[in-house]
Amino acid sequence: MNYADSARIRAVLEHCWRTWTENAIDADIVIFDTCSVRQKAEDKITGKLKTIASHQKVWITWCMIQHTLRIRKFTSSPFVQGNFLEIAQQQTPLIIGYTNEEIKTYRLWSSSIIPINHAFNPLFHRLHNQRPNIELMRRIDDTWHLPSILQRLWYHIPPSVHTFNEYENIFPTQIPTSMNSHIKTAYIPISTWCNQFCAYCIVPYARGLERYFPKDHILQEVRHHLDQGVQEILLLGQIVNKHPEFIHIIQDILTFPQVKRLRYTSPYPTYYHQKLFELHEQAPQLCPHIHIPLQSWSDMILKKMFRGYTLDQTKQRINTIKNLKRPISITTDIIVGFPGETDQDFEATCELVRYAEFDMIYIGKYSPRPGTYAAKHYPDDIPSSIKHQRRNILNDLLTQQSQKNNIKEIGKTRTALINTIRKNEKGYLLEWYTEHMKHVQIPLTWDNISNIHPGDFLPIRITDSAPFILYGEII
Repeated sequence: MNYADSARIRAVLEHCWRTWTENAIDADIVIFDTCSVRQKAEDKITGKLKTIASHQKVWITWCMIQHTLRIRKFTSSPFVQGNFLEIAQQQTPLIIGYTNEEIKTYRLWSSSIIPINHAFNPLFHRLHNQRPNIELMRRIDDTWHLPSILQRLWYHIPPSVHTFNEYENIFPTQIPTSMNSHIKTAYIPISTWCNQFCAYCIVPYARGLERYFPKDHILQEVRHHLDQGVQEILLLGQIVNKHPEFIHIIQDILTFPQVKRLRYTSPYPTYYHQKLFELHEQAPQLCPHIHIPLQSWSDMILKKMFRGYTLDQTKQRINTIKNLKRPISITTDIIVGFPGETDQDFEATCELVRYAEFDMIYIGKYSPRPGTYAAKHYPDDIPSSIKHQRRNILNDLLTQQSQKNNIKEIGKTRTALINTIRKNEKGYLLEWYTEHMKHVQIPLTWDNISNIHPGDFLPIRITDSAPFILYGEII
């Protein structure tokens, strides 16, 4: 989601006659589009702030600053106003930012007010004292009002520049929206934020409550990117498969002839249903890869996490995927060291890894996130050394399983989407992933590279494998 958001920020600023650079050293303004799912992500931003020169302006948006809002102090519930339901709807809202007098005057926020900086977050005052070049803190939802915010900060905005309709209606044009190095892949949000309130998760507090974009709007953005040459679509949402029209959105996108690949992230186990599994089985453009973030295979831990499903239910889901006629790659997320996790609970999770035969696991060591139910009610009672040990055990299991799975790929024909072309001593090395979301490397000699570019889809034969990587040759 951060990549898609950054593309929207860039689109608005270019609309304001600003020029983008990926090199922070060359920038007049350095923008941090932050994450806060883990403490490590916040610590990384804190460290990067130290690398910014004093003459450069700094803007900060997104999760890191959206879970410590001043606005909550003025409301009875953190989910009624401010960061969440009160999205500024006016073309010319009142933007308040700096002084305590402004904060006292506008204690009751409304859809006619956009708070920034000191009015938005008390963190601004502390950080600004340490680093005076921090110029702006704002909500990500107010991206479409950046022209007005810039004027409030005394930037010149040409009279011809107008604000957009809403955040989701900002369509980046010829701007990479993905983590890839090419523009053949587009990340398209179909919903934002989350109502699930898993005990460990900061997302509802940092990002707000769920909003679903209309299907017609989503398809309009898909068409926009396809017209720009995109061939791979990745649908985004905190719980992407919870969108009320998710199946219909998938079906409609599959009708566009330009779509070579369709993917989505991040789903939730309880919102997978049979029709979606059938589409994975039947539609060649829908990638044969299912991510099912299970977190644990202990009923006790799942209940404490408020995940809403049981060991038996997840086993049924995995069996359904394995019984599909089309081979499907399965990946998951797992948290180790959640409060109260016993050796028996962890062993149950290890059994899940053996049973499901995952191709990849994104393993996270539990860290308390401020404001969450777990941080308030569950002591962080698992020592860091135990968390680290459990992570290593899971990683060893995953490595063994990845090697077994990848050996089965040898001799198979796949399609690789090329993202990186690197020189080496023998020629070139092409890298990225297959339709099963497996990393692949393809060596080429100097003579065979002229007609190959990042973003190309190439038919390949898998010739060798190792844990987490395949090796192939172009057919």
